[in-house]
Amino acid sequence: MSLKRALKFSRLVAVTMGTPLASSVFPSLMLLDLAARSLINEVVAVLMATVLVIIAALAYGELVSTYPTAAGNRVFLKKPLGDVIALALSLMWIFILLGAAGVEGYVVGYVLHYLISLYVGGIALTILSPLVLSLIVMTLILAINILGVEISGNFQMGITYFIAASLIVISIISIFIFRNTVPQTITNIGNFNLIDALSAAAIGVYFFLGFGRVTTLGEEAVDYKRGLPLSIPIGVSILGIVFIFITTAIFMRVPITSLISMLIPQVLLGKYLLGSERAIFMIIVSVLMSFSTFNAGVLGTSRLIYALGREGTLPRFLGKIHKRYFTPYTSLLFLYAIAVLMVFIITYTRSFSIPLYVAAGFDSFMYAAIGYSALWHVRHKLGSASFHVRGESIIYLVATIIFTLLGILLLITTPPVVTIIIVLGVISLIIYAKIRLKP
Repeated sequence: MSLKRALKFSRLVAVTMGTPLASSVFPSLMLLDLAARSLINEVVAVLMATVLVIIAALAYGELVSTYPTAAGNRVFLKKPLGDVIALALSLMWIFILLGAAGVEGYVVGYVLHYLISLYVGGIALTILSPLVLSLIVMTLILAINILGVEISGNFQMGITYFIAASLIVISIISIFIFRNTVPQTITNIGNFNLIDALSAAAIGVYFFLGFGRVTTLGEEAVDYKRGLPLSIPIGVSILGIVFIFITTAIFMRVPITSLISMLIPQVLLGKYLLGSERAIFMIIVSVLMSFSTFNAGVLGTSRLIYALGREGTLPRFLGKIHKRYFTPYTSLLFLYAIAVLMVFIITYTRSFSIPLYVAAGFDSFMYAAIGYSALWHVRHKLGSASFHVRGESIIYLVATIIFTLLGILLLITTPPVVTIIIVLGVISLIIYAKIRLKP
């Protein structure tokens, strides 16, 4: 029994966009504006970040058109980096997403709890704690994914495009219509400073974290030769447009220093962008963003877990497919259990910055590895004839170099524990991979 080919181009674009469109992106949006210092720097920074991520997306497109498989990075990296390193990095990729899923589940619980406090209150606040609300959301997404890839794909498409359109509309309204109803209004574009723009662009790259999860859907894409490869850079380009609008609106309308210490800054963000009476719409969009990113992450990561179970490098029960719905239900249940554990850990430690920093650092190195793999395949003439770009060797070399430097920069500027987790994690998984792959 195999997975079902049911995901069309529009759904693949939605999955590409889904994981980065997370509620937890709001603090990063404000950090970029702080680093940019001027409106012109902010716009240039987001454009630069978008171009860099598109380069990585093209590398992914080259590889996924050659290997349309649920194994994703496991297969992409196998030939250029070796079987052991490819497996270790793929396993680390899985755990990184689980940490990010825990953060997002934690955030959506608090946003929903705030929403209930506004309109219900009373005993509901006690019964429906942030933790309970997080579990409800995660369970709902699990059920949607088990019931079929068409259902989860359609859900992803509808919610992602609604979120993207809503953020653009909110931005336009706050910039051009509500300019006199908010305390801060900046109309001067300011002076351009290359250093500030580059610093902000480095932050902007991390807005797009997780876009590569769609590459594990190669066995379920209707058009896996060109539709799936093209969906990745197109999805990233749309994300870039969304982020330009929302960061510009924040820069012009929001006193960011008053928001960056909040757990859910989108609550006050809505008040500054739309006014107090209309802020509820931003909260609703934020909740939908959590649904979107968790669904896209589950959809993509569960396929990699399934593929590794199918090949025997993870326990084989994870490689089972539901006889009725044709979904990898055991890998979905496994992913759900670990993600729930992460939510409990984050809830009771109240520390969610470390998982995000680790995810950002590791993903940078993963994009560098993908760029190198695409370059290796081009030089060995192993790429698919269905997806090529002009100047691909230079593009993939640039991706390798830039994302390696960004990963190093993040490790240098973040708490030492981030570096320790990434290094020890990779070493431990290399040892595991050697044991599992031993003849």
